[in-house]
Amino acid sequence: MPGNRGAKLTPNAAIAQSADGDKFLLLAAALAQSHFWQHLESARRLAKAPKKSFEILIKPDFNVFDCQSPTGTDPELAEHLIDLLHARGCTRVTICGAKDSSDLWLENRDVMVLAEMAGYRYVTPAGHDYEVIDLAEDAVDAGFPEDCALRGTTLSRRWLDAHFRISFAKNKTDEEHSFALCLQNLLGVLPLRDKDFHYRHRLEAPDVCLALLRRTPVHFSMIDAFVSNHGSQGGRGTRALQTGAIIASADILLADLAASLKMQVDPYTSAINAKALREIGLPSRYEIIGDLAPYEGWKNVPPVLLDSVRKRNETAAGRLIEPWLQSVNRDLFPFKDALDDRVNAFAVKYFSDLDSNAALLSAMVALNYAIGGARESIEAWQILFGKAGLKWKDAPLDLDLAAYSPADYEAVVDYMEPLEKIIRHTAPEPNGLRWRYIDGSVLFELSQLVSARFKDFAARVDISKAVQSMNDYIGGACVPVTRDAIGRVTHQAERNIYLPQPNWMVIFGGKVIDVCKLEFVRYSPRSHRIFWRTLKSSNGSAEFDDGIVTFAAEKSHTRVTIVARQKFTLPLFWHAVNIDLAPQIKNPLVVQAYTTYFTRTIGNFIAQYEGRSYRVGRPWESAEPAEPGLRSILRAAGLGDGSLEKYLTRFSGIAQRLDAFKSPNGAQPFIDEHGFRHFPGNANGAGKRDALGVTTVMGEARAFFAGLAEAVRKDLGVTDD
Repeated sequence: MPGNRGAKLTPNAAIAQSADGDKFLLLAAALAQSHFWQHLESARRLAKAPKKSFEILIKPDFNVFDCQSPTGTDPELAEHLIDLLHARGCTRVTICGAKDSSDLWLENRDVMVLAEMAGYRYVTPAGHDYEVIDLAEDAVDAGFPEDCALRGTTLSRRWLDAHFRISFAKNKTDEEHSFALCLQNLLGVLPLRDKDFHYRHRLEAPDVCLALLRRTPVHFSMIDAFVSNHGSQGGRGTRALQTGAIIASADILLADLAASLKMQVDPYTSAINAKALREIGLPSRYEIIGDLAPYEGWKNVPPVLLDSVRKRNETAAGRLIEPWLQSVNRDLFPFKDALDDRVNAFAVKYFSDLDSNAALLSAMVALNYAIGGARESIEAWQILFGKAGLKWKDAPLDLDLAAYSPADYEAVVDYMEPLEKIIRHTAPEPNGLRWRYIDGSVLFELSQLVSARFKDFAARVDISKAVQSMNDYIGGACVPVTRDAIGRVTHQAERNIYLPQPNWMVIFGGKVIDVCKLEFVRYSPRSHRIFWRTLKSSNGSAEFDDGIVTFAAEKSHTRVTIVARQKFTLPLFWHAVNIDLAPQIKNPLVVQAYTTYFTRTIGNFIAQYEGRSYRVGRPWESAEPAEPGLRSILRAAGLGDGSLEKYLTRFSGIAQRLDAFKSPNGAQPFIDEHGFRHFPGNANGAGKRDALGVTTVMGEARAFFAGLAEAVRKDLGVTDD
């Protein structure tokens, strides 16, 4: 449109909707109303690329487990978009995706095969050939900055170099994030196969999507809402609804906003979208073109189910049961593992229609909470008694470094030095700890002489890593900002995650300590000092966590001194108790807790000097799993070392006792030539069934679990010994 050249377009999201409309006409209308062609032409001119070499990548939603499934983008719409682009002279158009965790447990999940199963024909109705590529191939270093969650991650060269990237999502609910639209669709761009493990458990999905969006912005977003998938099942079941709409926008968050409003869902309900909305935000001025009235007959995921699924998915079991709950066309996508296939057949039969059965919904919610509660109990036990089993936490910095100048780092010294003078004039406890309260926080100092020459100690123990070396550090991020002439860090930002302090607070629901800091380091011939100040706590666990660590020469030894000001958020129980009213109880607890913590911290410094390991926990497994199904998930979760077998043995014994139950008429169950157990009926209750079918379910469950236990034992090599 020559008349509009140079005119600034108002950011918008277009909703083209018609109850009995043609989906191809709706797509064309949504593209026109959202100024798609103007945005495309602007991007081409910016790239200075001829139309025939202007590369466009379309990332549809490939989360399909049946042909013509409403859980994935309609292939006919994607192919029609390719035809529209060809008509405008843009002929280099590619469909792209990457394998996901379902490839661990299902056949035919390679991108090219999956595309064909989903209905992509590699040639459009107008006769234009197109390519489908796997974004896991030709992966190169993506250049993610050190302060983001994906630092060190690779991306497909084609995705990185594309002139125009399109996210073409499906309009659907999601049982964990409430909805799964254009932003969540970007997880399918990442190269590692076990995406649930790497991008939802090892890392946080909101951090991952935000980092990816910032590194490789999406130029345009579309949502196929012609036939949507709604209800409690999200992407794991099929509940199609004719919604007759196409949504399009040059702003991915605006497209998702419009779609969520049509669902009558708070767009911040999705943790993925909430993170991006808070960090990036919507355009300062925007409009939504079209009808925002809710879809007729639409059902969202119940809030209690959302909450329970989130708690379940924080556990290894969340990944374990995913293949068991997924509705699958076994003819197209056979299970790789007989165990997964057998469990899935049982679970889907009874948990595939939660929206119309309140009892099953309640059972699923109860199961999810039970799994989540078990995780919390196990994690609490590990924090108290088995820290070696904890996994390290990798996280983005969560600070905008561009907002801080060198003076901001150096100002930490002016903040901490007066506090250091105050604590120096405080009388010490018999064990040497100096402490006092300031504005509800605890200010303290602990010092210890180490039998090591300062020059040797400082050479082996890097003062710039002192905060990461403290007791119970479990992860975070560290970004050096400035170095001196010989390469030593002087200005630095950190995010530090520590186990709950004191550890026993975990019993009362105490959070991990998660704090973001600016740091300044001073070096002199006889001392090294690091100063830090907390600017924010990502999880609200701390109001103050500031301090100084000093390594100073003292004759032939090194004196390590820690000065800190701390105030951590107490669990609700301790707010109710209000222990401040009982100083005779609180003060000894404070002395004991801080003495223990910082004595152990100094012990970590000594361990570094002596070359011993000191950090709690262990790293995540980084290798891609080679085995299918249950075994790969257990091993990735760290449960493949034999620790699970004891529980499976007990489970098998319980199942065998269930199996041994006699029927009311005294008949015994029997096993047929195919290995299936048959249970005799109850003549007195023949034809009788309660309203929920509990009798039938329990009978089938007894048979199922008896066989399952034996299958699990054989699969993992468990014996009765």
